[in-house]
Amino acid sequence: AAETEEKSLDPDTIRQGVSRGMQQFPDAQYFVAEYKDQVIGQLMLTREWSDWRNGWMLWLQSVYVEQEFRRKGVFRGLLQYALALGNEDGQAVGLRLYVEQENSAAIAAYERLSFENAGYTVFEVVPL
Repeated sequence: AAETEEKSLDPDTIRQGVSRGMQQFPDAQYFVAEYKDQVIGQLMLTREWSDWRNGWMLWLQSVYVEQEFRRKGVFRGLLQYALALGNEDGQAVGLRLYVEQENSAAIAAYERLSFENAGYTVFEVVPL
């Protein structure tokens, strides 16, 4: 959040959020990449029911790769592994993500992996 959106997040809220997310399997699944016992990348898959498609739309969230490991296949490998496990039941019908509009490096990375602009704009009401 600090790097891409210049936002400062509360560590306690994050810790509680990740802990709670890890209890939400299979609706939320976390994956990490490690190198020499150090976490160098992470992502989370969540799922949303799509009545239009009669299946689960997977959402890619909380993506991060340490700076020194970027453009070395870490994200690609992590994503391939996560998708294989995240769709073990074969009911996923697609994968989506949202990305900060100004994050050109992330957009380029997603485009290299065949992601396309879905043509939607995200709106939110926070907090409820």
